[in-house]
Amino acid sequence: MSRTALLALRLVGRLGPAALLLWAGLSKAFDRQESILAVDAYDLLPEAGVRLVAAVLPWVEIAVAFLLVAGLFVRFAGVTTAALGVMFIAAMGQAKARGLEIDCGCFGGGGPGQGVSWWDIVRDIPIVLFGVYLAVRPRGPWQLDNLFATTEADHEQDDGADRQAEQAGAPAGRG
Repeated sequence: MSRTALLALRLVGRLGPAALLLWAGLSKAFDRQESILAVDAYDLLPEAGVRLVAAVLPWVEIAVAFLLVAGLFVRFAGVTTAALGVMFIAAMGQAKARGLEIDCGCFGGGGPGQGVSWWDIVRDIPIVLFGVYLAVRPRGPWQLDNLFATTEADHEQDDGADRQAEQAGAPAGRG
C-alpha cells in the first residue's frame, strides 16, 4: 500500500468514526427522556444503570469524536471507539437474538420499534475495526498528537514502520 493511501486510510479511520459518534452523541445528548427510553428498551440494566448510561453515553460519544477529529490521544480514542463499538454490537445482538421489538436508539429515538436490524449491527463492525487500527497505529496526518511527539525518533519510527509496510508486498531484493 502506498504511503499516500496509508495516510488517507488513517485519516478516514479517524474522521469516519468521529462523524458517526458525533452524530449519535448529539442526537441523544439533548433529549434525555428519549435516551432513557432507548437504553431501557434493551432490558439489560436496573433503573439506576439505565439513567446513568443515558446521561453519560452521549457525552462520551461526543468527547471521543472530538478527540478523533483533533487527533488528540488517538490511541486512547481508538481503544474507546473499539470498546463502544463492541458494546453496541453486543447490546444490539442480544436484542435481536431475544426478538425485542425496539428501535436501536443509535441516533436518537429509542423505545418500541420494529426491532434491531442486521444493518444496525453490521454498521458498527467498521467502527470496531477502525478503533483497533487507531489503537495500534495512532500516528497519522493532521492531528495534534504529532505536535507532542517526544522526539524526532518517534516520527522516524512511524515513518520506518510505514516504509516497512509499503515494502512488505515488494519482491525480495527490492530496497
